[in-house]
Amino acid sequence: MATVNPTTVDSTTVAAVVGRPSSTPEKNPSPLPSPFDDAQPSLFQDTNSDDKCPNFMTALLADPAFKSCYPLSLLLRTSSGFFEAQKYLPSIVGVLDTACKANATFCTALLNQAANNLTAVANCKAELDQGQSRVLQAWRGLRAYRTLYAASCLQDPSSSLYCFANSVGNINSPADSYLYFMPYGLALPSASTPSCNKCTSETMNVYHAASANRSDLVSDRYEAAALQINAICGPEFVNSTLPQADAAASLAPPLSSLALLTSIVAVVVALGPSL
Repeated sequence: MATVNPTTVDSTTVAAVVGRPSSTPEKNPSPLPSPFDDAQPSLFQDTNSDDKCPNFMTALLADPAFKSCYPLSLLLRTSSGFFEAQKYLPSIVGVLDTACKANATFCTALLNQAANNLTAVANCKAELDQGQSRVLQAWRGLRAYRTLYAASCLQDPSSSLYCFANSVGNINSPADSYLYFMPYGLALPSASTPSCNKCTSETMNVYHAASANRSDLVSDRYEAAALQINAICGPEFVNSTLPQADAAASLAPPLSSLALLTSIVAVVVALGPSL
């Protein structure tokens, strides 16, 4: 799997992370992919650090409540099985069907709490402070859950197919896939030209609404992306300004504030449904 730069994404990266669906049916459908399916627990460990972070991540990924959420936000950038699933339309639709059946309200609360727990000294703070790439991917994936859930579960009204499935299959407009990296706080590549269609406008509507919560990772990227899309699709294709900030919507702090949080949050390594 390619490693995505934490602040931007380019066409080479997306080509490596997003597989293009084939019209040929998959002969032997694979089991549903899992997050970090190519990662040994030690990959969540930095040089000279102890086993606290690997233990935390192992417990999180095995937790039944976490598994019930089946978060696409933890699959898109970390799962080799998800990369393979995107090569076949029935497979990626099956993945999306499962992800979109989750209780988004419960799962948002669960994964936000897991993101906070991950930052604790008792868990992965040392790895975060050192910029350990896998741990940063996990933190961003947990934080991105609600926004990416809403965006990836949108359906094209003209075909009733998931917009996400359409985007990974659109070889004529690979830029459509780039939109799904924005919830991680990644910038839309400056040379990309997303399609001027309903899926693009509705996806940006999701991001606009999410940006009312200024702690949402997409909020820092929304305005630049909206202006870029409007330059292609027309000045009013999507709303180009951020919505009024909603302080009550802020569920998690930015990464720069996490040191303050970890000094007051009591954390256990094993996560359960009570989170």
